[in-house]
Amino acid sequence: MKQRKFIKTTIREFLNESINYHTLTPEYYLDDFYAVDFNEDDYSEEQALKEIQKVIDYVLSLKYPIKVYRSIDTINPMENYGGGSWSEKLEVAESFGNKIYVGIIPNKDVVDIEQTIRTRIMNEFEYEIYVPNFDDVKIIDTYEKNLG
Repeated sequence: MKQRKFIKTTIREFLNESINYHTLTPEYYLDDFYAVDFNEDDYSEEQALKEIQKVIDYVLSLKYPIKVYRSIDTINPMENYGGGSWSEKLEVAESFGNKIYVGIIPNKDVVDIEQTIRTRIMNEFEYEIYVPNFDDVKIIDTYEKNLG
């Protein structure tokens, strides 16, 4: 079991360290930035590149461990919750469902940096950190949100 975890961790570390340089440049995410409806008319390309660079810098400077939140709607489930979208903000997570997970992301090796940057560019108010494997987040609490 320890050997499998070591191999999995080593592969993940390699992939994170091997992110192509272009994925950490603002130009790589320009289409994602303009995919958000209001951005197309409100930002010149130069302004957009500066905004994207701020997101890249923020994601790369995250300090670990990080406390994060995720929720699912167990009352009216409409999608598969196998993904790894976590938020740094409790109120954001609570807006997505009634079952709340509180977790700790131990280190950057479990984070998909490229997807985190992309989702933060497209949904800046969700404060998302993307961890592909739910089990890589240490769950420290789970509770049901009061809907009444």
